[in-house]
Amino acid sequence: MKVLLHIPHSSLKVPKYFYHGLCISKKDFIRYNLEMTDMGVDYLFKDVKGKKFKAKYSRLFCDVERFRNDEDEIMSKLGEGVIYTHLYDGTRFHEHDEKYRKRVLKYYDAYHRKLDKITKRLLKNDETLLIIDCHSFSDKMASHFFKPPFKDICIGIEKDYYNQEIIDTIIKEIEKRNYSYEINYPYKGCLIPNYIMNHRYKGKGKIICVMLEINKRIYL
Repeated sequence: MKVLLHIPHSSLKVPKYFYHGLCISKKDFIRYNLEMTDMGVDYLFKDVKGKKFKAKYSRLFCDVERFRNDEDEIMSKLGEGVIYTHLYDGTRFHEHDEKYRKRVLKYYDAYHRKLDKITKRLLKNDETLLIIDCHSFSDKMASHFFKPPFKDICIGIEKDYYNQEIIDTIIKEIEKRNYSYEINYPYKGCLIPNYIMNHRYKGKGKIICVMLEINKRIYL
């Protein structure tokens, strides 16, 4: 089985031109960036053998896990589409023009082209591919959208890319360490690369996708 670890939200970096549209102070931005970044997730998964693909920039510059078009992205109604205009607590965060939007989407498109290229290569020999979407979350941020309490670990699944044996193995490891878990709550689903979601893959390999959201309270 080939393994691809997707780590989209662990970077704190933003390009210099990002600050031109910032609506809050840099001090407040630093605080929000720390809160909304999946801090240390790449460290948590460092011993998992497989191809790791990590986003270069912070989700506050470009959230590569959102749908490209705001009409398709439910979170865009709250100001959290590919480009964030508002933060989880409703704070007006960023203003931008069409030129800025095009620069962000250029990065977004390049990111997904590379992800598709990696996915295609890993499926080259029609092997089974396990994609692990690696995240963390905080009770504070989740409480703005969902009803607490929240478990230690959230497992996100998609019915078309689901494997019970893999899920059972994950649950067994979680319980062995005395952590609690819930499936598809507070977050649900997982990333499916465009190469697969748009039905461009015509091979015979099996594709399994799972998201792991680690509650920050158990490691930070």
